[in-house]
Amino acid sequence: MRALLAACLLAAPVALACDPAEMEAAMTEICRGATAGAAEAIETARPRASAAEAQSLAASLARLERLCAEGDPVAAARAAALLARDAGRIEARAARAQNTAQKDES
Repeated sequence: MRALLAACLLAAPVALACDPAEMEAAMTEICRGATAGAAEAIETARPRASAAEAQSLAASLARLERLCAEGDPVAAARAAALLARDAGRIEARAARAQNTAQKDES
């Protein structure tokens, strides 16, 4: 039994450690991409957002960019998805209102 265990351990490929600096750079790049996507969604939603919503979206985007650059890029990438979702909700609300207005005119 020990011989089998030893043979398995010796036959297994040696796992090489990843370079932490390269991993961090890759995560930062992913974070920047997610932030850019959220920024695009915000720019699309901004004309339909209330003043308070537009201000909140801008402040959240600024926090997101700081978190991506200085903090935790994984948390920032998650936050970017949530921010883009909020912008999408503003877009959907505006489209729903427009569709309702068009139906009322008919």
